[in-house]
Amino acid sequence: MEESNTILTNTIIQAINDIFGKIFSSVDNKIYELLDKITFINTDLIEKDSFKTLFGKNSTEGILLVCNALILGIIIFYSINYLISHLTYSKIQSPMQFIFKAIIFVGIMNGSLWICSQIINIIFLISSSICYIGKNLFNEEISFVNFISKINSSIYISNENISIASFDGIIKSFTTIGFVNLIFSYALRYIMIQVFILISPFSFLCLINDRSEWIFKSWIKAFLSLLFEQILISLILVLAFSFNISNIDTMSKILYIGIIYALIKANTYMYMIFGGITTSVGSGINMIANKSN
Repeated sequence: MEESNTILTNTIIQAINDIFGKIFSSVDNKIYELLDKITFINTDLIEKDSFKTLFGKNSTEGILLVCNALILGIIIFYSINYLISHLTYSKIQSPMQFIFKAIIFVGIMNGSLWICSQIINIIFLISSSICYIGKNLFNEEISFVNFISKINSSIYISNENISIASFDGIIKSFTTIGFVNLIFSYALRYIMIQVFILISPFSFLCLINDRSEWIFKSWIKAFLSLLFEQILISLILVLAFSFNISNIDTMSKILYIGIIYALIKANTYMYMIFGGITTSVGSGINMIANKSN
C-alpha cells in the first residue's frame, strides 16, 4: 500500500514538473524577445502611418486639427478674463505677452510630434550606448534574450528536468512570474508613451495661459519618467551581465533574483525620483503626479 502511494505521489510530482517545465520553456522561447521590442523604444514607435494619421500629418488633420480649433477658444477665454480683470483688479498676463506666447507655442504645438521623436531618439541613443559599452566589456549582446539564455545555460540544464519543489525550481518559478509581470508593465509603458505623444499638442497649447501651465509640467514629467526608465533598465541589464553565475554558487542565484526584482521595480524607482506616472502592475495603474507648484 505504501509503495503504491509512493508511486502515485511520484507520478503526480513528475506530472506537475512536466507541466511547469513546458510553461517555462514556452515563456523562455517567446516572452523575452518581445520584452526587448517593447522595452527599448525608438522612433519606429511613431513612424507608423496609422499613428501619424491619428496624430495628424498637418494642422488640418487628426488631433492637430482639434488643437488648432481650440486656439480660438483660448483667445476668447483670455479676452473675457482680461475684461473681467479690469473690474476685479485681478492680475493677468498682458495682451502683448499673451500674443507672443500664443505665436511661439502654437508653432511648437504643430511641431510637437517632431519634438517628441527627438526626445525619444536621444533616450534611445543613451540606452543603446550603455548596452554597447556592456557589449564591449563582456563580449555579449545586452538584451533580455541573451540574459535569460545565459542564466539558463549556467543554472538550468533543461526546463523539463526542473523540480518545482527544489531551490532551482523555486527560483525559476519566481523569475518566470517576474518576467510575466514585466511584460504587462512594459506593455503598459509602451502604450502610455504613445498616449502621451498623442496629447502632447494639448500640453504645449496649455503653455499659452499661465493658469494652465501646470498641465504641461505634469505631462512632461510623466513623459520623461517613462522614457528615462529605459536608461535604468539598460544599466541593470549591463550590471546583470557583469555577474558570474554558477549552478553551484547560491549567492549568484540570489543576485539573479535581485536583478529580476530590480527590473520589476525600475518604474517605481523612476516614479519616486521624478514623479509622473507609474506603470508598475503591483503598484497600481495611472498614478499621476500631483500638480507642480
